[in-house]
Amino acid sequence: MAEIAIGTYIKFQTLSGGDVGYAFQNFHQGESRSYVGTNYLYAGFGFSGSTVDLQGSNIQASLVFAVSELMLSLAQQMADDRWIIRIRTVWLDPDTYAEQGTYLEETFQVTGYVHNGSRLALNLGSPLDAVAGQAPKRTLSQYLVGSLPTTGTISFQ
Repeated sequence: MAEIAIGTYIKFQTLSGGDVGYAFQNFHQGESRSYVGTNYLYAGFGFSGSTVDLQGSNIQASLVFAVSELMLSLAQQMADDRWIIRIRTVWLDPDTYAEQGTYLEETFQVTGYVHNGSRLALNLGSPLDAVAGQAPKRTLSQYLVGSLPTTGTISFQ
């Protein structure tokens, strides 16, 4: 049976594309790795990969981390500010873990998070508008919909 190994690089950015300084990889424990001009620190995380519905409109994935006070605070900021995450999955040599090539590159937006006593999962969704190439998709504004309500209840009918 042939052996395969994959690793994941993740880099967080603000909604406007600015670098927030967080870049992690999950396969060289205790090491910092340089990849495509960015230094990635080790962090123990798992990436679920993306799933797409039949129409291609619902693209979702998740990143799973161990729960800590720091990660909970960071997840709250990511979700509140709708950070963008760039994920690169790479093929690795099973013996040395040296990168052999890029398997997949994906871009997501942090849409929320859930946690229990041991794990924290960032919910990731597509930030891109397929027609205009804008991130994020359209947002409610007075220009688009007229006067906006002053309560927290909005009904889409």
